[in-house]
Amino acid sequence: MKDSKKLYTIKEISELAGISEQEIIRMIMLKKIPAVKIGKAIRVKEETLEKFLDSFIGGKGPVSDKEEPVLYTAEQVAKILQLSVDNVWNLLKTGRLKGFKIREGRSSWRIPAKSLDEFIKNKINV
Repeated sequence: MKDSKKLYTIKEISELAGISEQEIIRMIMLKKIPAVKIGKAIRVKEETLEKFLDSFIGGKGPVSDKEEPVLYTAEQVAKILQLSVDNVWNLLKTGRLKGFKIREGRSSWRIPAKSLDEFIKNKINV
């Protein structure tokens, strides 16, 4: 079962998306985020979480078009910073740009908007 997919808790989703646990529960109850029930626990499959985060980032989900995304993909950051995606991955791997992986694979990085802002401010002040 080495290839098995991870199941995320509501708390983990909250931390990854930057949304309160109550809001995550609300979205699950409204079936905006498909979830599975295991006993009394609620879990969200990795692929479901990735789709939710992609829609959340792209403005197609719960965030309106007028709001900035809470999380960016490495590809989006590359466009913003006018760098190659490989350079952004290098920044993430070395810790110069703060982000996290939601699963294994190169396109699974997520960068909080706050981290991107801090990175840009640090580069401007150099």
